[in-house]
Amino acid sequence: MTHAELVKRAAVWLRRKHAVIITEMAHGAGEEADAIGWTGYGASTLVECKATRTDFIADGKKLFRKVPRMGMGRWRYFMTPPGLLSESELPESWGLIEAHKNRFRIVVKAVEFREYARHWELQLMVSALRRPDGLCV
Repeated sequence: MTHAELVKRAAVWLRRKHAVIITEMAHGAGEEADAIGWTGYGASTLVECKATRTDFIADGKKLFRKVPRMGMGRWRYFMTPPGLLSESELPESWGLIEAHKNRFRIVVKAVEFREYARHWELQLMVSALRRPDGLCV
């Protein structure tokens, strides 16, 4: 499964409970989420898609992974092909979703982050709204 396929699957998974979803949109500051969604009440869920172990290891070196309050997402998940990661490899409070051919399996449920970069989420939403071609959802 490719990264692009996982991002599309992440959007499908997020649509189940989120009113607004944005995928792979650069906004010039902070984290560039593979997929992020917000409920009607503004609660956010970030999904980082990892198709390879190399990508997962590189992700762990990012500043907002080392300092979790600098990252986006009240809840955070990695989405991978089945068997790519084990529970013991996950950063604290992160969840794990395996994308199977016709279904999703939540291997580990995410724990809420009380401190996170709400300002970067707001900047991402404003950037999406300002796009000349409309909201990137």
